[in-house]
Amino acid sequence: MSPPENPEILSRPLGVPGSITHAVLGAGDPGFLPLASGLAATRPPPRPSRLGPESFGVSGAGARTRLESVLRGEGAFVTAGHQPVLLLGPLYVLYKALTAISLAARLERTLGAPVVPLFWIASDDHDWDEVGSAAILDQSDAARTLTLPVPAGGERRSVGSHVVDGPAMDVLDTLPEIVPESEFTAHYLELVRDAYAEGRSVSAAFARFLAGVLGDRGYVWIDSAKPDVRRAAVPLYRRLLADWDGALEAEAAGGRALLASGFEAPISRVEDALPLFFDDGGGRRRVRRDGTARPESWHERLEAAPESFSPNVASRPALESYLFPVVATVLGPGEIAYWSQLGPLFGHLDVPLPSIHPRAAWTLVEARTRRVLERTGLSPQDLAGGAEPVVERLTREARPEAVERALGRFREGAETGMAAIEDAVAQEVPGLRGAAGKMRKGVLDAVSGLSRQVDRATRQRLDVRLGQVRRAGANLFPRRRPQERVLNPLSFLCRYGPGLVERLARETDRQVASFLAGRAGDG
Repeated sequence: MSPPENPEILSRPLGVPGSITHAVLGAGDPGFLPLASGLAATRPPPRPSRLGPESFGVSGAGARTRLESVLRGEGAFVTAGHQPVLLLGPLYVLYKALTAISLAARLERTLGAPVVPLFWIASDDHDWDEVGSAAILDQSDAARTLTLPVPAGGERRSVGSHVVDGPAMDVLDTLPEIVPESEFTAHYLELVRDAYAEGRSVSAAFARFLAGVLGDRGYVWIDSAKPDVRRAAVPLYRRLLADWDGALEAEAAGGRALLASGFEAPISRVEDALPLFFDDGGGRRRVRRDGTARPESWHERLEAAPESFSPNVASRPALESYLFPVVATVLGPGEIAYWSQLGPLFGHLDVPLPSIHPRAAWTLVEARTRRVLERTGLSPQDLAGGAEPVVERLTREARPEAVERALGRFREGAETGMAAIEDAVAQEVPGLRGAAGKMRKGVLDAVSGLSRQVDRATRQRLDVRLGQVRRAGANLFPRRRPQERVLNPLSFLCRYGPGLVERLARETDRQVASFLAGRAGDG
């Protein structure tokens, strides 16, 4: 079996005009966040980590040596993170990791100190519907969603507490029927089997599969739900609890700053709730002060059960920079939006705000899809609204011109003639006005019916071509969303092998270099 032709890797804008992301990354705009492109070529100030090397996973021996240097205060981290989604989740999770790896290498050369890429596995998250599913492109270019069953009682528990069980293994056993067959398929299916072994936590499985896909690229990772990580976070949580009103005001100030700039705050505030969660054994719930939970009681719970506390979307970024010396972080568009309201909270907690860098954003255009685009004169973006509007247009354009003209002339004549008949009947035989209206409707319905039959016949004649357009649309914009936000990388990896990751890494490195040089606009 000869290997398929490699896909094109097309860059796509990360922030749409008018969005917070576009404002932050836009050329010439001061932005709401410090950008990695503004980092000076000076060593970051020494700041040791609050965790030891045993808390981290490493991609290889070289990564461990450099990790130990950073933890001693001799360097810094570039962070990226995501929930431990099934099989790495959508493509953009892989793109985010590759961006962090590239950015760390370039900043290390610029700053003259060790800079290690760190992937934060947010296994505190309790959104099982997101974590436990993956949309796999099957052999017919349809997105097939694999969904792991929710563990009993796990709907509101941190996903890090769940393990891969028998029902989950049954779901994963369907993969050979879905992914394309190639010389690489057996390798990647073996990586899946190795990572998602029964009894392993979903976060550990995610880390193992990511390591299998990326190989030793000098990166490290950490699981946010590990007991030592949660214990190390306690002093930061004490700061939040010690000045409840100050924390609430800092959150409010971030929202007001965005509103003053013309944007809605992405993070909604909950009345009298700190940006913290507490797991009471039945699920995660917000840390709030009310009639049943005084602030003093939360202090007592934190000291008695520190491992039951975890950050929310607002405090997690500050926690990273509290625990580690973070020089820059890699963010997607949604993350850039909500980080833009976090500056006051970082300041309130006395935690340095790192510079940010947009993750790479790609569209993979496979050779068969490119051929369809060329035959139909389409660009990938033409399918952004889904394939059906394009199918309708192509059908209209393919309709027999003589029939179209004849139907148009008849419809115009019928409209005129029937209007004249209705007027005459209304004047001379008013009792038959309803009959004339029915006649008019019947004639026009007959024209419309014939027109639909012409459409069906045209579609039948174009069946293969339109089917190819639908497949291209499902590949590039599945469910009318960008490919990278829906499709899982597994099918692409099975089809193109490790060489695809190498090409993505090279393209990502070029994009990172361009952004650092100030030439990338919105990324």
